[in-house]
Amino acid sequence: MTFALSLGNFYGIDSLVEFFIVLVAFTISYCSYKAYKVTDKKNYGYFSLGFLFIGISFIFKILSNLTLLYKVRFVSYNFIFEAWTKFKYIETINFLSFISYKIFHVLGFLVLFLILTKTDKKEKVFMFLYMSLIVVFFSVYFNFIFHVTLVLLLIFLLEHFYRNHKRINSRNSKIVLNGFLIMLFSHIFLVFSEFHPIFYLIGEILLLIAFSSLLYNQMLIRKNIKNKAYGNVNFSKIIPSKKIKKENETKTNKA
Repeated sequence: MTFALSLGNFYGIDSLVEFFIVLVAFTISYCSYKAYKVTDKKNYGYFSLGFLFIGISFIFKILSNLTLLYKVRFVSYNFIFEAWTKFKYIETINFLSFISYKIFHVLGFLVLFLILTKTDKKEKVFMFLYMSLIVVFFSVYFNFIFHVTLVLLLIFLLEHFYRNHKRINSRNSKIVLNGFLIMLFSHIFLVFSEFHPIFYLIGEILLLIAFSSLLYNQMLIRKNIKNKAYGNVNFSKIIPSKKIKKENETKTNKA
């Protein structure tokens, strides 16, 4: 029996782009987690969780694009007929993977939204989770609802990052603002993906660019943390080095 594997649309280009998005999302999640361990700021931890969910969502997205085929040969007297047919459970796997992609994707952005809006009341968190699941349910039948919801979430996030950039006006805040702006445009293109596949491909490529810019920002943050400086904050004052501790101990002993 001969098997064949299809990697989605555009000869697998979309799945390749999504694979890189997975790597970038996981790297951002890891960098944020390392920043959380160094600074002990919970926002970095939640930021890490949000991008972890987004990375997991794209793994399911890749699985939803896979099509496993096998060749069947029919022999009847002097007549031989060969045909390709789908693996028995592949459609069920694709469907469940696609639903899982939507659940984790919405959860990832919802975590970011809850962090930035400082929503910590259980009632509100539960309501947002409930509404997200309702959106995922309806998007099974109307896929554009899923992307419209993400566009709305991204508008709220973008508004926060814009105010943050106006307040701080730093290189990092500008990179984050541009990254989420590109992400917003990517999902706007994905809203129209039902009309023509080219919108889908453009949206995927813009999404990769957006995640790459956020990864670059995380690398800058990590570099700054290693140098014990981020923005205008001197981390040596927050996390004393051994040398500083020794100097303080010497001053205390002299006194």
